[in-house]
Amino acid sequence: MKHLISIMAGVGIVAAGPLQHRAAQTYFFTFGDSYTQSNFDVNGTQPSASNPMGNPTIGTGTSSGGLNWVEYLTTVDNASLVLSYNLAIGGATIDNRIVSAPYVDMTTQVGTFETSYSQKPASAPWSASDTVFGFWIGINDIGWAYSSNDASVVVPKLMAQYRSLIEEIYANGGRKFLFLNVPPTSRSPLFLDQGTDVVNAHAAWVTAYNKGLQSMIKSFKSKRSGTTTVLYDTWSFMTKILDSPQEYGYPNATCINEDGVSCIWYNNYHPGQKYHQLQAADMKQHLKPLGAW
Repeated sequence: MKHLISIMAGVGIVAAGPLQHRAAQTYFFTFGDSYTQSNFDVNGTQPSASNPMGNPTIGTGTSSGGLNWVEYLTTVDNASLVLSYNLAIGGATIDNRIVSAPYVDMTTQVGTFETSYSQKPASAPWSASDTVFGFWIGINDIGWAYSSNDASVVVPKLMAQYRSLIEEIYANGGRKFLFLNVPPTSRSPLFLDQGTDVVNAHAAWVTAYNKGLQSMIKSFKSKRSGTTTVLYDTWSFMTKILDSPQEYGYPNATCINEDGVSCIWYNNYHPGQKYHQLQAADMKQHLKPLGAW
């Protein structure tokens, strides 16, 4: 998948705050795992023009040491008002019945959307034309499954369930969809420390998963006219940074720093806030078909 990079080297962290927005607004519902989470509570303060993320305080509840990609796309890298309802939860898989994990899966997250927002309440009176549904999932499915399961058996099951969740949202009126594939987490310090065999086995699963996701999206688009879908290639973007870290202001591809800025990695498995800023800025050029960006 060809991926265009438009980031200037050494970009610093920008303080987040609402832009001078045009009249149009976009409702942004996101689902996924710790790479996306911000610990949003559906019963807490709801997003508004003055507080687009709702709750909690922006930059808290993430795995980046600061803001993450959703928060940057909501408060910095947008061309009009975005109201963000981030239902992602750390540790999530697509469905714990397929890949068992002790966390709230994306199937449950979509159930939360159904309960709290599908009926277009006053807190989120969304419509097909002004709403984007974003999904970044699969990192934990692979992490839990790669060492003892055959990707050719499990990935089709994961994609079938993923597709069913997209179909649920489509049935509720969703027509704009953003998908992010799995980045090369095989190159995170967590896996590098386990040796070449582990890295290669994990990387093979990532490849299989990303191919399965691409096929699932293609099938969905062919069956559901009137939808707009974007698949953002996080694998290629993170690979660019890991291959040339110094071009982006990092000393190397493996250092860890909890300031979220000095190194690519905030901890041994999660990139820091600066990485999220770089990715969000790159995403912007690909998201124009969805509006707001």
